[in-house]
Amino acid sequence: MNSEHAEDPIDALGNRVRAMIIGYLREHPDSTRAEIAAALDIIPPTVSKALVKLIEHELVVADPPREVATRGQWVRYRVNAPAVSEIYLQLGQVIGEV
Repeated sequence: MNSEHAEDPIDALGNRVRAMIIGYLREHPDSTRAEIAAALDIIPPTVSKALVKLIEHELVVADPPREVATRGQWVRYRVNAPAVSEIYLQLGQVIGEV
């Protein structure tokens, strides 16, 4: 994970909206921001902010990457399963479950 981020990756999941997005994307990979917002009944700007944070911590992957997507192009999101599994393991260690 990118070490320049001050926030710990576990903290990235510590937000209910971000955790809901991870859960949704695990069941519905390759969803768009609009699909995520509609399914979770969350306004798109909130979903957008959460996705940025999840992408920063490499917990979610955008296709195409947001920095190369053209205006109007649909970006699809999916969970970076190995990274999320690692976070769950770290969380388990922190709370003494592992």
